[in-house]
Amino acid sequence: MPNVGRPSKGCKHCRDRKVKCDLKRPACSQCIRAGKKCYGYRDALSMMFKNESDVVAKKAEKRYEELAKSKVPKVPKTKGQQTLNSDSPDWLTHTKRPSNVPRSSTHLIPWSRYSTPESMTMEILPSIEEQAQGFFISNYVAQPSIVPRGQYEWITELLAQPNTEEILRGSVNAVSLAGLANATKSLAIMHKAQVAYVNALQVTNSALRVKETAVKDSTLISVILLGTYENLVSNSQRSIQAWAKHVVGACTLLNLRGKEQFETSIGRRVFHQFYGVVLLVSLKTGTPIHHRIQDLYKALAPTSNYDIQGRIFTTKMVSVMSDSIDLNHDKLSDPVIMVNRALIIDREIDEVTALMPTIWHYETVFLKNPSKHLYGDSYHVYADPWIAQMWNNLRTCRMSLYKTLLKNLARGCEQYNPPLFSPDEIKLRKEATEAVMRDTAAAIIASVPQITAMIPFPDPTSPKRKDPATLDLDRQELQYTLHTPGTFIHRAQATGMIHLIWPLFAAGQSDLSSYEIRQWCIDMLLYIALRIGTRQAVVLAEDLKEIQRTGS
Repeated sequence: MPNVGRPSKGCKHCRDRKVKCDLKRPACSQCIRAGKKCYGYRDALSMMFKNESDVVAKKAEKRYEELAKSKVPKVPKTKGQQTLNSDSPDWLTHTKRPSNVPRSSTHLIPWSRYSTPESMTMEILPSIEEQAQGFFISNYVAQPSIVPRGQYEWITELLAQPNTEEILRGSVNAVSLAGLANATKSLAIMHKAQVAYVNALQVTNSALRVKETAVKDSTLISVILLGTYENLVSNSQRSIQAWAKHVVGACTLLNLRGKEQFETSIGRRVFHQFYGVVLLVSLKTGTPIHHRIQDLYKALAPTSNYDIQGRIFTTKMVSVMSDSIDLNHDKLSDPVIMVNRALIIDREIDEVTALMPTIWHYETVFLKNPSKHLYGDSYHVYADPWIAQMWNNLRTCRMSLYKTLLKNLARGCEQYNPPLFSPDEIKLRKEATEAVMRDTAAAIIASVPQITAMIPFPDPTSPKRKDPATLDLDRQELQYTLHTPGTFIHRAQATGMIHLIWPLFAAGQSDLSSYEIRQWCIDMLLYIALRIGTRQAVVLAEDLKEIQRTGS
């Protein structure tokens, strides 16, 4: 790639005028002052590459013409090789793929209309590390879209900067290799991942010993990525606990960094994303959220540029999830108090969904005929992967909440004499609870097709969209009929499959789920495991298989 200078991230108007763009969303200040429409900013990932194919092709053709004028000695063919000659057709001739190169490798084979020696037929292959990093970006990194909240998007920003720190390169390398190793089932690549992990861990531990380096963004991100590594390579529930320990370690760093970390855009975005991980771990392990982390979250002033209604929703959602976590952690309170608290939180969840902006609502598409790819007769279409993730966070929270409610109904009858609940009350509560849990599990299942790329996410820039505040979905379009999982995978924009693992597990784990539903959840977890290279999904699928075998 030629040295073309560092590309500007500014909007088109600012680039044309050659003025500094402040990159504010949804529109920069310069465009607002000038009364012009701001068309947004260029994708940082796409700017990392410049297409030089035409230039390279012209240079190569000129070189071949020069070679064709000279006499070329005949080179004898060897087994498994081909020599291009003047009778060769005008298409790419591929040499035999080396046995040690993954099928995902890219090949660049010279194309020629002239006699060329065998020695000039060559392949340019990206290294395993480069392939792994590309794999990680395509499956885990999501740039902000309709909602200006991405997923790991700050990694590509940091990697694109000159003089990227060793601690960051090492942790990205380790987690990327682990994901690729799982997806390709390659022991050789997994060995590379393990070596990279040990090296990254040593560098990170060295940084943690000194406060000046411990509070740096790169150190925190390294700890988060090494936790993600544990997540990807987990072979048992014990490994998932190891992942949870990394989360606790990162929380310690967040406390050490204090409110100063919110002074930078990357610091704020990393905290926002990681706080969601903290909530998930607390919800699944039954451990309370550390009060200092909660205080930091409350101290973080709203920094996102989506409308105020969206801010109210996310703040309220986090509050509801925190209350649910506290309820799950409470093992001592009276069952009547627990049931009443659960019902209050459940009403708060309904209030949260009422706060959602219109664009965050999903559309339901009903199938005319059953699909082999989906359990059920309908699926959802969301405007953005992050929005689908938020809905599933609430659903997972509600499933956990109602499990606690049912346990306390049973506890109030079995452990107390006289029972704390009347038979009629138990019957009504149980019927209502089971109906909600079935509907919630069905909603999680209905979110799966889009997140697993059976259908695409709508293009926010499409000229067909009449109202940007709504989905404006044309159900007759072929793309909104169910396809094979992975059909609409976007190489530079993850669909958020990593966030579907725990909701799917919650739906399959429910005592109310049938054998068929649970088996479908198992199949989808195994698909996700192979697609994005995480063993955590395999561990949870095995747990569901155990429920299938034992019935409990």
